[in-house]
Amino acid sequence: MRFRSILSEAGRNLVTGTSRALLFALLLAAVTAGAAIMDARTVIGVQRRAADFVASGASVRVMVAPAMTDAASCERLATVAGVRAAGALRESGAVVLRTMNANPVPAYSVTPGLIAVLGGDPAAPAGAWLPAPLARTLGVQPGQELPTASGTLTVAGLYDYPDDGRDSRLAYAALLPEPAAGSFDECWADIWPLSRDREQLLHAALDVDASAADAVTVGQLNTSRGNRFDALAEFTGRPTRFGLPACALAGLLIGLAAVRIRRLELAAALHLGESRRDLLATQVIETAAWSGAAVVLAAVALLAGVTAAGPEDAAAVYLVDVRGPLAAVCAALIGAVLGVLTVRERHLFRYFKNR
Repeated sequence: MRFRSILSEAGRNLVTGTSRALLFALLLAAVTAGAAIMDARTVIGVQRRAADFVASGASVRVMVAPAMTDAASCERLATVAGVRAAGALRESGAVVLRTMNANPVPAYSVTPGLIAVLGGDPAAPAGAWLPAPLARTLGVQPGQELPTASGTLTVAGLYDYPDDGRDSRLAYAALLPEPAAGSFDECWADIWPLSRDREQLLHAALDVDASAADAVTVGQLNTSRGNRFDALAEFTGRPTRFGLPACALAGLLIGLAAVRIRRLELAAALHLGESRRDLLATQVIETAAWSGAAVVLAAVALLAGVTAAGPEDAAAVYLVDVRGPLAAVCAALIGAVLGVLTVRERHLFRYFKNR
């Protein structure tokens, strides 16, 4: 048969309902979309738990080495892959506000990198950084000045520091940025993804000339979320990770079933002289048509499901899970080929008796 004739035959089977294209397309779309959306929700859950872990400050590691922390070395840790920001801190004299003489505000000298660790802009104009709740209490905004016992203090910016289990010292304090030079008391590094090797790099900020190295400790800014969160292990070990092979298996079985239920018709065609090659081409075209429609339906349903969940990186989640419906199409074609190859002309009467 010519290809045009094969294409015409496949088209008639699809239009007249002989191939049951609508039924199999809806069935494959439902199975693959369900599996893909279920896995997408799981992936989004991992993303959100990781984001909450980082937002809580649990990814920040703090090396405490009083008067032994080299500020410049601490700042340079931010150039290491996986260290999002790093900066040094040391206690400074309290700030006495004229409006609150009896309640001085604790102050800390910090390097610009520590402002970045707290989510601020280290390139902001000179001045003090205040926690947002304290700024609301004082009624000030960035750029305004606060009268103090030693002069005026410009508010360079505000940082969020919620009461969620993190070290509470900076919840009510003024941070005074200064150049990264000399010795400080602590080095803070925001490390993500967490890695023990990267955490060990904090010791690179230790003054090698210090004699009291045994006083050095490395801890976590916020321990309420656990010591660590292995996002990669959570992702690779998720229970719905078998969604892709499940979609492929569903496509294979449905593609095989779509041909096998027509084995009497196909065996009769072989008996009447149609070549197996032409028969195979016809079934592949029909299967490609309804499985292609199925993957479009599943992809649209997955897109709606991912969009409704509102993840931060929706495109990445979609690309991970759309592979399931795509694999189902390839598997359905393989199933159709296997179905045609298992049909035997000599079994025509048996197929007729068992119809």
